[in-house]
Amino acid sequence: MGSEKLPHRFLIHCIWLGVMGVDASSWTAEVPSSVSGLYGSCIVIPCSFNYPEPKIKPFELTGIWFKGAYEVIYHPDSSSVIKDYKGRTELVGDLRQNNCSLRIDPLHHSDKGPFTFRLEIKDHSKASYKDDTVSIAVSSSPDPPSLSVREEVKVGEEVSASCSVSHSCPSDPPLLTWSHSGTPSIQSQQQTNGQWEVTSSLTIRSTIADNNQSLVCTAAYRGGKTVRSSKTLNVKYAPVDVKVEGVSSVKEGDSVELRCSSDSNPAVHSYRWHNSRGPLPTTGPTITLENVTRLTEALYCTAINTEGLGQSSPLKLSVEYPPVIKVGSACTSDSSMITCLCIVDSEPPGTVEWSLPAGLLPSTRVEMHGSVTMVTLQRALGFSETVHCNASNTQGNATLSFTVPTNDKMFMLYVSIGIAALVVVVILIIMSACLSTKKGGRSHSNQPITSMQDMDAAKGASSDPSPSRKEQKDSSSEIHTNYYTNDQLYSNIEAEEDGDPFECDGGDDGVYANV
Repeated sequence: MGSEKLPHRFLIHCIWLGVMGVDASSWTAEVPSSVSGLYGSCIVIPCSFNYPEPKIKPFELTGIWFKGAYEVIYHPDSSSVIKDYKGRTELVGDLRQNNCSLRIDPLHHSDKGPFTFRLEIKDHSKASYKDDTVSIAVSSSPDPPSLSVREEVKVGEEVSASCSVSHSCPSDPPLLTWSHSGTPSIQSQQQTNGQWEVTSSLTIRSTIADNNQSLVCTAAYRGGKTVRSSKTLNVKYAPVDVKVEGVSSVKEGDSVELRCSSDSNPAVHSYRWHNSRGPLPTTGPTITLENVTRLTEALYCTAINTEGLGQSSPLKLSVEYPPVIKVGSACTSDSSMITCLCIVDSEPPGTVEWSLPAGLLPSTRVEMHGSVTMVTLQRALGFSETVHCNASNTQGNATLSFTVPTNDKMFMLYVSIGIAALVVVVILIIMSACLSTKKGGRSHSNQPITSMQDMDAAKGASSDPSPSRKEQKDSSSEIHTNYYTNDQLYSNIEAEEDGDPFECDGGDDGVYANV
């Protein structure tokens, strides 16, 4: 009986097709058997079909999608669509171009299918493509992007990287971003089975900062889903940031160890040490200096790897030592001021003070020049004072005393004044003695001399006190006068000029006798 029914049904079907004037072999559709989509994103089911065109034109086409056999998920009349799919489905294909592609947005976990396309030709034939069904594989999270980049590069080289992801929503593809700056280029290409691929390409120039850093590509999908992939760059470069490291300060006479540090890739394999006079015998990363002094020269090092070499800046050790008062420290004077300068060399710089035996003196000016401190004192001081320069720091102290000098011009002035005063005193003493002597002479000779004879006798007596000398008589003595002759006046003057100007004698008695 079943064998009878099968030919019967086949006959009826053939008759129906014949009535409609349709060749059954022309009702075909092409859809992938399965497509993949991300929950919350959209999906487009690619679909193309063939159908027997009616001979009567124009004609109207209607496309319908079913879930299973009876549930309408898309229809031009939305009232025919089941509740769960209302507003989520759209026919994005053009039926007149034989494109029946369907968009579902957003995609739910229940949207698994199977789904079937049906074509209806108004007032003509209609058919469901039941043999060409499609199912959807709904995933909760997308696959990470495919990232391609050359990981080992030399510093300064250009590096090209590409990042691609597959998706099912060509109208709203994932957004691709990079962790490195630059301007990427975007390309999109349709794949098979309803998938599209979007690719972002980025070109960068490698730097030292890129070494051991991750180059990250992030894909952001509709619905907030994000995935990322990364590659770690290995950038090769010669030593940089080379420097000599060690203690910040050292006491004079101590030993110190210094280290040569650097940043490089690959690691440094050898070192060189130098000072201003040339290379030193040490080739390791450290060097030890014995008996360090303030005259120890600056050092620098060179680090070497397979990519090249790098050199540090010179390092001058900070050597600490007690104060030393330098040559050039002195006191000078002018007409009104004493100026003292104390020059102190010490490390670290300490305090420098001026003092007298009675206490400290305020400094007038302080100048700092590295380890040298210059302290100036200006003050009106006594000639015999001694000032002290006292210097001290954490390593010790030093003191130097200065005898304040006198001013030569002032000294000569004061000496001249002193001599003049002494001369005046001596003259006053002599004049006083002379006056006393004169007063004594008048008391012994009260008789005036009234004649030339008397004057000659007096003169003779004064010039020759010897009693054996004979008196000579001059004829002119007979002439009596009460006046001096010129010769007598000048004779008295000459007697004063020829004698000691400070000697008191009787030569002046003639003058007083004639008065």
